[in-house]
Amino acid sequence: MWKYPDDNTRPIITAKAHIHSGHANEIPAFPKTAVLFYMSGEEYLQQNYPTHLLCEKFPRFLRACPVYQFDADNHFCFLDGGRGAPQAVDTLEILAALGVENVLSVGMFGAFGEEIDSGDILIPHKAFVEEGTSLHYYDSIEEAAPSSSLHRLAMETVKTAKSLPIVSCDAVYRQTFYKEQLWRDKGAVGVDMETSALFSVGAYLGLNVVSILIASDKHPLHEGDPAWAWTMTQQSRHQFFEQALQIARKL
Repeated sequence: MWKYPDDNTRPIITAKAHIHSGHANEIPAFPKTAVLFYMSGEEYLQQNYPTHLLCEKFPRFLRACPVYQFDADNHFCFLDGGRGAPQAVDTLEILAALGVENVLSVGMFGAFGEEIDSGDILIPHKAFVEEGTSLHYYDSIEEAAPSSSLHRLAMETVKTAKSLPIVSCDAVYRQTFYKEQLWRDKGAVGVDMETSALFSVGAYLGLNVVSILIASDKHPLHEGDPAWAWTMTQQSRHQFFEQALQIARKL
């Protein structure tokens, strides 16, 4: 763990300070809800629904991006969430500093559980922490959970979704057969790079966070099984975005 109980010093840089630094343009008022896409869903919404540009450069530390507003429901905006736990949390910190209260994360995960398959939709009720970002916010943390109210709303909205644990891991090339069996033994059915950090830091910042994920592929469960292969199709991706949109419009 890298958060020290006796560390009472302030951060060198904060989200609020960064927003008002010379690196950021003038930022408009943000709605209470933000949708973070980790798989180009913002492009889908732009192409299929009336939207407008809210700001050209979202003022996070790692790679600014445009933010859009959904015209049919002006209470939420949407943007690219980043890649991996550090950029996901960079995004969360800025959103919290801008007054956002609810966050819907929309992404993919690799499935490795017996009870999950490619194309299945998951709204995890727990994420095991194997990324490093959360460890800078908590003295000790093994798992993180979404907002209970938002999780319940999401499950009621997408009735085909499964509510099972996942694990978030930084090391793409160290997801070994041995390690995935340990994850299965804990109850996890898949892996991504962001969810546990979104849950843990969201709670730390007082944000309501929920995640909806689609299984983009199914890992071989045993050595000697058919090799890993990408199975996501454009049709399943678009259907998934529509289901995520149903949740966003209710937040």
